[in-house]
Amino acid sequence: MPLASVSLGIIPFTAQRTVWPLEAFYLHDDTQAVVETLTAEVKVTQPRELADYAKAFAGLAEMAVYGDAARTLIQAAIDALE
Repeated sequence: MPLASVSLGIIPFTAQRTVWPLEAFYLHDDTQAVVETLTAEVKVTQPRELADYAKAFAGLAEMAVYGDAARTLIQAAIDALE
């Protein structure tokens, strides 16, 4: 699945967690973060807050595996369902 603009990372259950996000968020370059809460979608545009989300994203990205390692985890999850 080689797409230049997409990178899929999987955080293994065994990863040592350094970041625990409390909600889902999407980071759009350095201009906006969209935060999904139980009851609302919040759009964040303040540079200081965007820096916090960028730091959280970087921490999550460090814990994730990509490429063949991610495929292996996905295949193991599929196999566990059989």
